[in-house]
Amino acid sequence: MRYFVYGIIGVVVAAIVAGFVIVGSPNEERMRRFDEQRANDLQGLQYEIVNYWQAKDKLPETLTAIQDDIRGIRVPTDPETGAAYEYAIKGNLEFELCATFKRVSNETNPQVVRPIGLYGGTNENWQHGAGRTCFTRTIDKDLYPPLNKQ
Repeated sequence: MRYFVYGIIGVVVAAIVAGFVIVGSPNEERMRRFDEQRANDLQGLQYEIVNYWQAKDKLPETLTAIQDDIRGIRVPTDPETGAAYEYAIKGNLEFELCATFKRVSNETNPQVVRPIGLYGGTNENWQHGAGRTCFTRTIDKDLYPPLNKQ
């Protein structure tokens, strides 16, 4: 009987260890979810920056300029630290969004399709390494013309 109990305990312990090996630790899953939220936040910010550009024919000076209480647009912050995402204007039609990621992105799904502006979607690469990563984007005036010039 004693060997049976030890055997059951061994099987349970092995199952728990195998679960952590296959699925990863709860901390790993938490970091993965934070990184996924960061990438989603940057995509949403990009979408709102392009909308701002289409409406005003210029890039916003800061991310707070895209906040809009009527449409319910709030500028997100890092889900783990609460820090603001970085935004910089690089040119007349070019901007950069940066965040600090904990893990390397999933290389099996490097492309994210997200609608931008009025004319459908585009493939965007949101692949990132661990650490601070910046994404530079250039607005195509032909795909996303200013709304007052249509």
